[in-house]
Amino acid sequence: DSYSSPGRLIGISGIHTETRPLRSNQPSSHIDSFGIQMVVDFLFAQQEAKWSLINTAYACSPPPRPRHDASQYIDSIKVFSEPNYGSLSEITPLLSYEQSMDLSDFNSSQEKGMLEAYGFFHLKQKPIIAKDYSFSFYYYKDGAIIDSSFTKKYFISNQ
Repeated sequence: DSYSSPGRLIGISGIHTETRPLRSNQPSSHIDSFGIQMVVDFLFAQQEAKWSLINTAYACSPPPRPRHDASQYIDSIKVFSEPNYGSLSEITPLLSYEQSMDLSDFNSSQEKGMLEAYGFFHLKQKPIIAKDYSFSFYYYKDGAIIDSSFTKKYFISNQ
């Protein structure tokens, strides 16, 4: 492995999210499901500067992505939908992480070791009404918000 750590991990400098539609053979305006990608930028003692986990440009295959456990710095995540996704404004119970862990389980301390710095949240059900949705993420540590992130609007089909 050619990756070498930039130093001792000391914290998180920022978190951002993006939506990634997973399209079927439906027309492009219809999204059967999509993932919400979370990327955490960590702070390392050696550089004392932000170090991003994502290379912004590369000519061929990206290098192996380092994995860091963000649960040392994040102990719960709440996600809200605008407009309401079905009858819910807070959609945290409707999300799974990497299709194996419910976000609610992470928040209740059952699966803390599974949250890594880079991964996808997936909605477990389609909306009742097809329309444009955007999502806001709030990241907590010890009951206090340490960061927030927002997605752009996506049309999500209920078909």
